[in-house]
Amino acid sequence: MMPTLIFLALFLLGLFLALRPLLGPKEPFPEPPRREELLRELEVLKEEVQNLEGEEKKLALARVVELERALEGWRPPKPRPFNPWPVALALGVVVLLGVGLWRYTLPRLPGETTVTARAEARELKALQDKAKRTGEVADLLAWGRRAYELKALDQAAEAYLEVLKKDPRNVEAVRRVGILLFMGGRPDEAEMFLEIAQHADPKAAEGWLFLGNIYFQKGQTQEAIAAWEKYLEVGGEARERVEGLIAMARAQAQGGKDGKSVYQARCAACHGAEAQGGLGPRLRGNPILKAPEAVREIVLKGRGQMPAVPLDEGELKALLDYLSSL
Repeated sequence: MMPTLIFLALFLLGLFLALRPLLGPKEPFPEPPRREELLRELEVLKEEVQNLEGEEKKLALARVVELERALEGWRPPKPRPFNPWPVALALGVVVLLGVGLWRYTLPRLPGETTVTARAEARELKALQDKAKRTGEVADLLAWGRRAYELKALDQAAEAYLEVLKKDPRNVEAVRRVGILLFMGGRPDEAEMFLEIAQHADPKAAEGWLFLGNIYFQKGQTQEAIAAWEKYLEVGGEARERVEGLIAMARAQAQGGKDGKSVYQARCAACHGAEAQGGLGPRLRGNPILKAPEAVREIVLKGRGQMPAVPLDEGELKALLDYLSSL
C-alpha cells in the first residue's frame, strides 16, 4: 500500500510540474482599440494641417505633437520565448512514474494484486506452466499446494483434480478437493471427500477441522465436536480457536432458539464466535446487515463460497434480529 501511495504522490507532483507552464501569468491583453483611433486621428490631422492657417494651424500642430508623444512609447509586446526543457523534463517524470505505477502496482498475472504479491504470482505461474507441461503428479501437487497457500482457489482446484485423474488414491488431493468443495458451497460433496480422506489419513489436522465445520453447519453438533476433538488430538495449530468452537457447540447442544444461539450453532464456525470473520467474511459492522432481506436470501440460498443454511422461519427471524444488533 505504501509504495502505491508514494508512486501516486510523485505522479501528481510530476503532472503539476508538466502543467505549471500553462498555469503561469498570462500575457497582458492587447492594447485597446484607442491606439488605432489615435493613429487615424493623427493621419487626418497631418492632412488637414496643410490647409490650416493661423491659430487653427497652431492648435492642430500641437495636437499632432501630443498624439505622436502618446504613440511614441507604445511597442507591441514581445512574444515570450518558449523553453521546451522544463516541459520535457516534467513530462519525462510523469512518464517514468506512470510506467512505475503500471509495472509495480497493477495486477499483471493470475493471483497478483499488489507489488508484494508479484514474486508469488510469478512463482505460481512458473509452477502452473511446469505442471501443465510435464503432467507429473509431483509437479501438479507442487502447483496445487502453492495455489492453495496463496488462496488462488480456482487454480488449486484445477491442480488437485488433475492429480486425481492420474492418481485417484492420492489422499492429499482427495482432502483438498473436499475442502475446496466446502468453500465453494457444496457441503454434501465436500463431506464425502473429507470422510474418505480422513479415513485414509486420520492424522491430517486440516481435514478434521473442515469436516467439523461441515457437521456443525448441518446441525450435527455431536459429530462436529468429535471431529474437532480429533483435530486437537493430531496437533492442529488453531488450537485455541477450535477449543472455543467445541465449547460453543457443547453449549448449543443444550438447545436454544434465540438469535445468538442460532448464530453460534450455524454461522460461527465460518464467521467467528464474535462475528469477527474467519473462513467467511466479518459480519460485525458489515454494511450488508442493514439489508435484512439480502441477508435472508444469502442465508437460505447461499452465495459464492457460502452454502445455503437450512433454517426454519423462527430460527431465521431470530438470526436476522441478532445480526442486526451487531
